Amino acid sequence: MASRILSFVSCTLYFFFLINFTIIGLTSFIIGVVGIGRFIPTHITYTTHKNTTCFIVDVDYDICQDSCYCVMWSIEYHISKSHKYTFSTIIHIYETLDEALKKITIYNIRTNHTCYYDKTQHVNIRWEKPSSSKPYLIMMIVGFSLTGIYIIIIAVVSFYRSRRTIT
Repeated sequence: MASRILSFVSCTLYFFFLINFTIIGLTSFIIGVVGIGRFIPTHITYTTHKNTTCFIVDVDYDICQDSCYCVMWSIEYHISKSHKYTFSTIIHIYETLDEALKKITIYNIRTNHTCYYDKTQHVNIRWEKPSSSKPYLIMMIVGFSLTGIYIIIIAVVSFYRSRRTIT
């Protein structure tokens, strides 16, 4: 009777740990996949943008249909490879008039500011530097590392469990 209870407890613990490790393994795999999904476009955006100095020619803002404010900066900037000036527009939408006016005072007419243009499409330009892809790389590495550890643990436990039932 004691051996049956011990066997029952052993099997129950085995399945409990198997289910918990499977949940952790699947979760870490999903984290790794999401990391890849976010890393690739973020890395492409981060590497294709280059900084330059933009001269603000004109600023205009208008009210959107959904009670927001659209600010448009007409700018010119120099692209080093082609040695020519490019004209473009940076457009941002803000929730409140206060936010829009603060940005207009920061990026005012006839001032120079650092901006970032897309090396593949020179007219795509923005004020902020694109976000780094390093957090998603870390997310991907951690997720797939934990998945690898999960697979190793399950393989070792299954191997020893099968050897124990054979003998």
